Order: sequence, then C-alpha cells, then structure tokens
Amino acid sequence: LSYCAKGARLAQKTQSGVLCWATASNSSNHVRRMMYFVSKMVDGFLNPIGLIWLVLLIACARAVIKKEKRQALFTGTLALFITLVGSTKLPAYLLSTLENPYAVEDLSSLPACDAVVLLGGSERFSNYGVNSIEFSTTSDRIITAAELVRLKKGEALLIGGAKYSSSGQTGLNGQLIAEWLESWKPFDSPIHVLDYSSNTKDEADQTKVLAENNGWKKIILVTSAYHMRRAEALFKKTGLEVVSAGSDFEGLSSLEADFRIYSIVPGSGGFEKLYYYLHELSLIHISEPTRLGMISYA
Repeated sequence: LSYCAKGARLAQKTQSGVLCWATASNSSNHVRRMMYFVSKMVDGFLNPIGLIWLVLLIACARAVIKKEKRQALFTGTLALFITLVGSTKLPAYLLSTLENPYAVEDLSSLPACDAVVLLGGSERFSNYGVNSIEFSTTSDRIITAAELVRLKKGEALLIGGAKYSSSGQTGLNGQLIAEWLESWKPFDSPIHVLDYSSNTKDEADQTKVLAENNGWKKIILVTSAYHMRRAEALFKKTGLEVVSAGSDFEGLSSLEADFRIYSIVPGSGGFEKLYYYLHELSLIHISEPTRLGMISYA
C-alpha cells in the first residue's frame, strides 16, 4: 500500500508539473502574439497614411464631442475614405478585374511562338544592385518571360524599356536585364534588346520592325496583367498575332491573402492599387473609342 500511495503522489506531482508547464507555455505564446500584434499596429501608425488616419479619427471624435457637425462630417468622411482604400480589399478587387482575363495558371499550356516580348518597367540602374540592377515590384515580368523562353515557347527573347542616366553613366535598362540573364544562362536562346522606348507604343513599333526582319508572325507578350489589355491592343495593331501572358498579379494575389486584425490600420498598398486601376482604366477609355486611332503613349 505504501508503494501504491507513493506512486499515486508521484503521478499527481507529474500531472501537476505538466499542467504548470503547459500553462506557462500557453502564457508565453500569448505574450508573444500580443507583442507581435502591438508591433504591427505601431508599425502601421508609422506609415504616413496610418498616421493621418489616426489624426483624422481623433479630430472627428473631438468634433463630435464638441458638436461641431461640419468638422465631424469632413474628418469622418476623409477617415472613411482612407479606411476603404487602405484597409479593405476594394482596390485589389478593382485591379483584379483588369488582371483576371490574363491569368495563366500553367505557362506550359501556352502555344509555341516565334518570340517572347518582355515590356520594360521592371528595373532601373543602381550602382549598388546585382549587375547594376535595382528591381521594382513588377520584376515578376522578367521571371515569367525567362521561364517562357526556357520552356521553348519562343525562339528568342525581346526586351524593351527606357534608358537610364545616373552617376555619369547612360544606357538601356533592357541591356542590364539581358546581361544578367546571359550571365545566369537560364536558356540558350538569343536575346534582343529594343532601342530606347518612351512608352508601350514605341515597344510595339520596334517589335514589329524586328519581327519583319526575322520573319516572325506570332509573339508571346509579357507585362503586368493589369497593363495587358492596353498593351495587347497596341501590339495587335501592328499586325502581329499576340498571345498574352500576364504577370505581376497585384490585385489577385492581395485577394488571396488572409485578413489580419492589424490590417485595420490603413497602409499605402491600397492607394497604389487604386492608382494602377484608375491609370489603366482612364487610358483604355481614351484609346478604345477611336479604335486605337489616338492611343495614349503613356
């Protein structure tokens, strides 16, 4: 009986120790989650958009307390606008309406063409970047185009873009990408760099000339999906057959992301997406009524 009693007491102590350890562990995890949440909230308010939003909320509350109706309406309306754009997925949804038609889940399903055309805008010159390249948020374009050529969907890669002038050095942004790809060698196909292009129309016109010189009829066009509708129309106007391969899905990827409670503090991402949407939509409506007769150069 003595041994049984000792065994029971030992089991109770062990169970008690396990419970204490579990409680302490849960408490520690809770503290870490709270600290993470607080850090994210503070980080949100360090963003100028979040800080302005907070000031507007305080001003609105103050105006309500003092019964200053006009001031309350003005600050409250501004705070609501910032909330809708900076905290919700409304801008992402709007942008996704331009992206959806050009989403390709499997690049290998695209038909083989004569060439892959990569539009510029994904990079700029930097003395501090790899191969003197500073990539932008649209660098998905480069990866998509390189993968298409690697999959033998085009016999050659054409790279468009503007020119850079920095620290006394000048050159083509497209040449920077070409040199980087040639050093990494993801494929053996030839790379052609288009001359300076100030806009998408310039890239389309130069591609047409190069296509005529090489006997190309069909191309795969790679650009940001929200920009594709306008770019596709410009390239089709040259007489080339165009297969569209969208990339850089800013809207669709944001819609897929899970909501986090700290996202209630507005950020700048929503405003960027709203700008992209309004920019593309305005230029589409300017160009399409005239059947591309007076298409924008932007």
